[in-house]
Amino acid sequence: MIGIRVLPTALAVLAVVPLVGGGGPEPSAALAARQLVLDRADAADAALLALERAIAPGLDAARRGSARVVSGDRPPGVELRAASAALASADPAARAAQEAVDALEGARRLVGAGEEIQLDLPRGEPGSIAAQVEGTAGAADAFAEMRHRAERLVDGLEAALGALEAGSLAEARTLVAAARDDHVALEAWEVELVTLPVWIDTTDAMIGSMETIIDATEAGDDDDAAAAAAREFAALAEEAAPADRALRIALGEGGSAVTAAPLGRLADLLREVALTRLEVASIVQAVGR
Repeated sequence: MIGIRVLPTALAVLAVVPLVGGGGPEPSAALAARQLVLDRADAADAALLALERAIAPGLDAARRGSARVVSGDRPPGVELRAASAALASADPAARAAQEAVDALEGARRLVGAGEEIQLDLPRGEPGSIAAQVEGTAGAADAFAEMRHRAERLVDGLEAALGALEAGSLAEARTLVAAARDDHVALEAWEVELVTLPVWIDTTDAMIGSMETIIDATEAGDDDDAAAAAAREFAALAEEAAPADRALRIALGEGGSAVTAAPLGRLADLLREVALTRLEVASIVQAVGR
């Protein structure tokens, strides 16, 4: 435990009360009680600061993992699992902080200074949050993979169009086949993104048009079927632009939701610690150094 060795409140009361006579507290007893509050306030603040520092690495890793779900190139699960391990190791610091604040409250009651203080922190809260963060890692990786597929599909169609213009039919067909594979996976994706079905339908039609262009070009029918398919593709590309923007916004919101619950709990935990540190400072001010 950080700080001075803390006696139980009852023992602290027994240690101070005999010094208080019927005519009021003796100066030495009042000074001793006041000093006890100050010592325990220092210990409580140190323990709370240690808790903040113990949580910080896990919070940073969790934030990095959350960002990767939405926009990163690397899997977010690695960071989220690292965050879980870091947060689980903060449990001892949380227990020490709770004990130090409870000890301060016991001393504060002796002198009646300031307001009641408590650290409203469920037992094992860092470890509980760690388990929740760990539980999001798989879903975060899956979401990020599907986001990559959506981005790759659009880029692949643009690259296929460029390959066609350059006369490389084999490359165009390979790129379109990869886009079709991504489309099949995205079509089967069970996720609540309201803009995804519209985007799926639009990109399906674009892939179909591109396949028609390639087939017609390979068959030597590039004056009729291929030209018609090219015009259709161009029209669909214009329609796809707003659908693609809407999907990207929805992906950002959906990706953030994957880790929102544990990150929210972490924010609440740190807010409680910060507020408790302010309460410790107010008790010190009330007692005076």
